[in-house]
Amino acid sequence: MSDHFLKQKFPQKMIDHSIIMLITIFLSLILVFASTKWGGGFAPVISFVFTFLIILFAILCAYYFLNRRGLKFASSLAMRVNQLSKFSNDLHAGSAHTIPHDHDADDLGLISQSIDKISLYLKTKSERLNITDQVFKTACEAILVSSNEGVILDVNPQLLKVTGYTREELLGKPAGVLYRTNSDHNSSVTIRDALKLEGLWRGETFFVRRDESTFPVILSVSKIINSDGMGKGFVSIFSDVSRLKSVEEKLINLTTTDRLTQLPTYAVFAKQIEERVAQLHTSNTLFLFVLINIDRLRSINDRYGPASGDQVISQVGEYLNSVMLKGSLLCRRSGDEFIALIAIDQPIFIDQIKSSLHHIICKAPVSMNQETFDQSLSAGGVVFPHEAKTLNELLVAADAALQVSKEFGRARLTWYSEDLGKVVMRRRYLEDSLTRAINDGRVIPFYQPEVDMRTGQIIGFEALARWTDDSLGSISPAEFIPIAEEARLIESLSATILQKILQDLPVIHARFPNTKVAFNASPQLFKDQLLIDLLTKDLQTHPQILAGLEIEVTESNAAESAAEIFGQLKSIRTLGIEVAIDDFGTGYSSFSRLASMPINRLKIDAGFIAGLGDKTQTKIIYSIISLAKTLDLEVTAEGVEDQSQRDSLLAAGCHRAQGWLYSRALPINDLLLLEEYI
Repeated sequence: MSDHFLKQKFPQKMIDHSIIMLITIFLSLILVFASTKWGGGFAPVISFVFTFLIILFAILCAYYFLNRRGLKFASSLAMRVNQLSKFSNDLHAGSAHTIPHDHDADDLGLISQSIDKISLYLKTKSERLNITDQVFKTACEAILVSSNEGVILDVNPQLLKVTGYTREELLGKPAGVLYRTNSDHNSSVTIRDALKLEGLWRGETFFVRRDESTFPVILSVSKIINSDGMGKGFVSIFSDVSRLKSVEEKLINLTTTDRLTQLPTYAVFAKQIEERVAQLHTSNTLFLFVLINIDRLRSINDRYGPASGDQVISQVGEYLNSVMLKGSLLCRRSGDEFIALIAIDQPIFIDQIKSSLHHIICKAPVSMNQETFDQSLSAGGVVFPHEAKTLNELLVAADAALQVSKEFGRARLTWYSEDLGKVVMRRRYLEDSLTRAINDGRVIPFYQPEVDMRTGQIIGFEALARWTDDSLGSISPAEFIPIAEEARLIESLSATILQKILQDLPVIHARFPNTKVAFNASPQLFKDQLLIDLLTKDLQTHPQILAGLEIEVTESNAAESAAEIFGQLKSIRTLGIEVAIDDFGTGYSSFSRLASMPINRLKIDAGFIAGLGDKTQTKIIYSIISLAKTLDLEVTAEGVEDQSQRDSLLAAGCHRAQGWLYSRALPINDLLLLEEYI
């Protein structure tokens, strides 16, 4: 024991008892002195004996108490030493708890308090080590610990699971046996350099299994630093990215390949074209840029079912891909539209190639429900760099040529030219101006009277949209109506015209009682029941006036989308609105279909009226009038311009007509100045 312990424990008790003994001896000596001075005879002897006995008794008492205290101290000391010994063993085994607190401020008390603090610290460290060990064992990532020399020191169970190795097969082996990089041969140097500079590295590698197969992983390597700041090795964590790579490949395929045709998507195609354009600007090579559109795809859907359109698109794409020249590019831009880029290595053959393309890309063989037919295609082409020098210019020019192909009967290829460019510029101007004109209310209805040719009485009107532009003057409906349909302006245009008609109807009826005003409905208004929605909305604000309205639908559109249109025409008639077939004779309507149409009247196309001098045309008109009478339908002849046409129509049994013989289309104010009989 230390001097501090001897001073604070055992010696203190000896001093206490020694003081008692000295006091007793001191009192005894005083008693002996008194008895000697004042006593006589045997008194001194007796006092001495008595004093000796007292001293002896005091010594015995002191010895007894000192011996008892020593035994108690020895017992306490042995017990506390045993506690410390047991705590030391528990601490070594990792199961140590706090030892009983000793309030005595001796060395053992201080030792126990110090050990208690050590216990708490070691317990915390032990718990952290246990957590770290559990993380190492249960981690989903493969973990490898290596020395500074790259020798494997430890691996976790997940690494063994994914590689197929046993622990014994890996320990002591070079870490490189487990992975190889996915880049150039200098990548390992890069990793070493990164670890030297920053102490960590992260990148993509391939994990190697025991059977030599590989799979992609993300590798993270970091240096292990001890308390002295020295490197003790490296810990490497591998994350399996096989599924991510698979998803990435699928996403790349989805974004670069068209689902139906397996052709490149437009985004990929556009990038390739821009690269070609950049290359060809430095050479004399030409290429043809062709925009191809499948004609009347909606009719195919109506005939064969909704899924048929996808089959046609797929087969057309396969056909075009098979007939393209070597080195050509082809993509599906959207819906029923394709783009082809055809390189011309020898410009002297450009005319021959352009001519051959007319026969190649204007029709494609298609099979549907065991029926094979030639699907017509419309196309517009442009030559780079003669007519266009950028992708945007190529698209604009090719689209302009494509629209011409559609307007001139489809199933043809039109090449862009300078004159066509002027048409495109005008078309762009009209499209931009038309939007503003509709919003400003500058597109208004003019009314052309319909007359009973027997009496000359006005019996109705046809509302015709008219637009006068500040720069170009009067624009023909034949020009701006198709633009409105293609630019998705037809709904707003129709709504504007219809509202103006309903505003004019009360004034028209006041001047010309019992007349009806015909409104030409674009086929696009039957998509998503737009026309029904417009009329239903107007019915709430004009419940009485709406009955004075008549809806006209062209025969070609009614025949092409009969299933979609017929149901809506029936709903329109339930609103009290009559229905007429406009431009009859220009489309194809079978007798059975015509008989089932929910219509009130046929209007003979002006083209037939203009050909009344021709026997064939006259026979057609007589047949139409006879058919209408058979179906109990009224007939109106359009485009009557002279008296001879009037007389021929009356002779054929047609009594209603409209045309310049009676009046041009007039604005509402001029219309009200007309007489009831013309």
